[in-house]
Amino acid sequence: MVLVKESFLSSTHGRFGCTACHQGDATADDKEAAHTNLVAMPSDSTDVFCGGCHASIMEKHRASLHATQKGYYALIEKRLGRDVSTDPNIRVHFNKECGKCHASCGQCHITRPVSTGGGFVNGHNFLREPDPKLNCTACHGSRVGAEYFGENEGVKSDVHWIPNVKRCVFCHDAEAMHGSSDGAEHRYDDEDLARCEDCHEEVKEANRFHTQHWGGLACQVCHSQPYKNCNGCHTGGQGITGSSYMLFKIAKNPRKSDNRPYEIAVVRHIPIVRDTYASWGLPDLPDYASEPTWKYATPHNIQRWTAQTDTTGSAWCGAKCHASEYYLTLDELDPNEVEANKSIVLTR
Repeated sequence: MVLVKESFLSSTHGRFGCTACHQGDATADDKEAAHTNLVAMPSDSTDVFCGGCHASIMEKHRASLHATQKGYYALIEKRLGRDVSTDPNIRVHFNKECGKCHASCGQCHITRPVSTGGGFVNGHNFLREPDPKLNCTACHGSRVGAEYFGENEGVKSDVHWIPNVKRCVFCHDAEAMHGSSDGAEHRYDDEDLARCEDCHEEVKEANRFHTQHWGGLACQVCHSQPYKNCNGCHTGGQGITGSSYMLFKIAKNPRKSDNRPYEIAVVRHIPIVRDTYASWGLPDLPDYASEPTWKYATPHNIQRWTAQTDTTGSAWCGAKCHASEYYLTLDELDPNEVEANKSIVLTR
């Protein structure tokens, strides 16, 4: 019972017996024989195990971005200028590095993600809701987690973070997390993904700033704090090359859609450079400029009062924002990134 709590044995899943999910030989008297044909991670084979009871969820999850990581592939292909789905060399490298963040049912509801060390969260007991710190931000930690929990120096935690009261699922419910919209190649393509307006529609005309900017500005433009940005990242074990930095920037919305029609949005610099995949045999990305390196962002550090909305003293929030240092402008772009971002920059 070192790894499995006694409470698990009387739970819904525990009553099935170990071999129902893990196979092996329940009649064997010794460990080696009992573990013959053992399935260590049953949820990696969802159709065989989890799908037996959770067929509708499995059908969605099978095509989700959490399961397929299609979003990674889509952006690699755009910048590379060709299909990589049938390229065995790239697929091997991808699965070895980027693919480690694949999320199976068990890595959200039973254990910590394998990519972060694994290990049971609660002695094999199934969590109906993943643990915000041990599961969700185990993968989404360096940006989302640190922002949300207030772990970045000088930046407050997100107003929505109330330990043991408001959790990640408060905004990101099971419907959204178990599967993306048909054909989604990016998390913001998902129609089920939460928006601020879903809960706060009633404040649309609460003040003249809301009335004037509602729908034209993403809410984070006014209500986010500085957040982490990164530059270069390289495969082959190098990882982030160069220190991350805290910054707040707004630009023309690079991902306008019916669900996110804002003209102006918060943008975050992502760690992509031309030779990011050099160790995979891809020394250059021919269509590097096909996607901005400053991407649409929704920082998880929301506050009602921020540097943008603080109207104490003689300043009003509009004066702090319009033509301010918050604008992403052409002159502050790296020369190698001008072409990729020229469609979203602002002018002071």
